[in-house]
Amino acid sequence: MRSRSLAYALSALGLLLGAVPMHADSPPLSLEACVEIGLAEHRSVRIAADRVREAEGKARQAGSLAGPQVGFDMSWTDYYFLPPNKQKIIGGGTTDVYSEVALRQLLYSGGRIQGLMDQARTDLLSAHEELRRARQSVVFRVTKSFFSLRQAEELLRAQREAVSQVRAHLDVARKRLSVGAAREIDALRAEVQLADVEQTRVAAENRVTLARMALNTEMGRPAEMPLNVVADTFDGARAPAAPTGPLESMLASHPEWVQSELAIRRAAAGVAVARSLRKPDLALQAAYGLEGGSVPPDIDNWNVGMSIGLPLWDSGNARGAVESAQARSRQATAAQELLRRQLGLAVQEALTDAQDAQERARVTALSVENARRALAIEQERYRVGAGSSIEVIDAQVALIQAETNAIRATYDYRISLAQLEYALGRDPAPAGEQELPSSAAGGQQ
Repeated sequence: MRSRSLAYALSALGLLLGAVPMHADSPPLSLEACVEIGLAEHRSVRIAADRVREAEGKARQAGSLAGPQVGFDMSWTDYYFLPPNKQKIIGGGTTDVYSEVALRQLLYSGGRIQGLMDQARTDLLSAHEELRRARQSVVFRVTKSFFSLRQAEELLRAQREAVSQVRAHLDVARKRLSVGAAREIDALRAEVQLADVEQTRVAAENRVTLARMALNTEMGRPAEMPLNVVADTFDGARAPAAPTGPLESMLASHPEWVQSELAIRRAAAGVAVARSLRKPDLALQAAYGLEGGSVPPDIDNWNVGMSIGLPLWDSGNARGAVESAQARSRQATAAQELLRRQLGLAVQEALTDAQDAQERARVTALSVENARRALAIEQERYRVGAGSSIEVIDAQVALIQAETNAIRATYDYRISLAQLEYALGRDPAPAGEQELPSSAAGGQQ
């Protein structure tokens, strides 16, 4: 009863998911096409691209601090009591109109402006690395979802073949039963086996539907959008080599590693900015102004001068800023060391998974061939009355399990290759059959 109830539930779920037109009239998409759609549509890439534009604007702002600043100022003032110095300028009226164009050029800031510009430049470079990592992430997730869908489709194909085999065996059992060459238990066992494989087939169909929805989501599209993928082939790749060499050389271009280097540089620039609070500012100033009692003013004047500002006592503000900036610098260095260990572990795990999956794929491929031969032998023995129904069913179960293991191992291997490329921070060509690197991770961690 429990098996039958589960079969009904899975059938209902299949009808519910099947009501969504997942791939009808949809042209088949290759992995490369899916990746292109993901890079164009996924929101994470768009967000990262806008962060680059934001960083570009801030870098432009920081650079403007070192350039000349020109401003225009105009005021209109009515006096109830006219100061004596204004009487000489505007005469007997009570209205003072003043306008001025002023130029200011900072000549020296104690390293503050240069530090702010360095911080802005490192932020811009870091934003570019964030965008690169976002693109890598989309490529990996789409690739993983694509192969997960292909795996689900292959498992469904294998399950449908299993259903056909069990039905054929049931037909043989019924024919032999009708002529008195077999027992009724043979047909009953075959019927039970058919119910089991039908139930598994329904579950496999539902997994295909869910895998399509997952791939659509990773591509940045609505989950229910029609989708069909190319039935690709895979000839394998050479075995992954053991990791050798220092991790830093393997990850020199890794976006997260580059960001950690930039974070250290930014923190050093922050220390320079904090120390500048104790140093003087020197600036050149020039202005041309008009003043009078009417518009336009009729008295002009111009001036040129230098200004210097020197902090004498700030109640510990500069000292606190330096201590805070130095602490951030130490944090950036420690964070890079932690990142080095994390990236090394991720690379080693991905490499181990690839080696494991490749070995499983090799072993299971042999087991499938053996299981097929064993099933053919048992089917023929049963057909001629030399074998039993139990032996045929056992051979069918063994073949189903062998094919399932082989399909999973094959696509686990392909996913692990993509995982390794992502762990190494590369910008992979999303072909799924790329060779593994000759070295992957560093020894020292």
